[in-house]
Amino acid sequence: MLLHEILHFFGRAICHQLEERSLQVSGEVLAVCARDTGIYIGIISTLIYLHFSKRKQSITIPSIKVSFLLLMFLVPLMIDGLGSYSHLFDSNNPRRLVTGIAFGFVLPYFIYPLLSKKNLEHGCVAVLSKSKDLFIPLMLSVFLGVLVYLGQPSHVVLDSFIIVSVIGWFSLLASFLFPFIRKAGVKCALSIMVSLTFLSLLSLAHVWVLSLSI
Repeated sequence: MLLHEILHFFGRAICHQLEERSLQVSGEVLAVCARDTGIYIGIISTLIYLHFSKRKQSITIPSIKVSFLLLMFLVPLMIDGLGSYSHLFDSNNPRRLVTGIAFGFVLPYFIYPLLSKKNLEHGCVAVLSKSKDLFIPLMLSVFLGVLVYLGQPSHVVLDSFIIVSVIGWFSLLASFLFPFIRKAGVKCALSIMVSLTFLSLLSLAHVWVLSLSI
């Protein structure tokens, strides 16, 4: 199916796509591995929350104390990944999914505020200033993670959600290349184009490297 091929093409750009490390839904392997699935579930959950709750505010990155707390969420994935790849212990897909979610949901707290228009008159507030700013994205991430693990939507819906999240995240990062563009629509279109081009090149490079190893 064409859509299936397209989704897996973009998934190949950021993932090894090893079948044994990926979740399966209705007998189909998802476009990215369990760890990457968790990462992008976490990313999109926090981005959705920040967009709807903070987009009209002047915000800045978290304080040093809060940043340290957030960075602690990155540690489980690092331990699990390093331990697994160094063969110190075996990991599994549920653990990869959970540590991926913990890793991914904190990243937008440091990136999204950089897009905020600073109001010098009223000053800025920290992006994470209330407990709900942490717990709502976290709970949303966990909820989506459970749905994905249980395979409630079809694999096409799940793959589409994940790949759209991947493209959205890379488009957000690409937007920093165009600080001089004031029109939001033009900036968004250029960012998406750059994201799609970059991911396409990564996917093709992945295929090329695999062909060399055969």
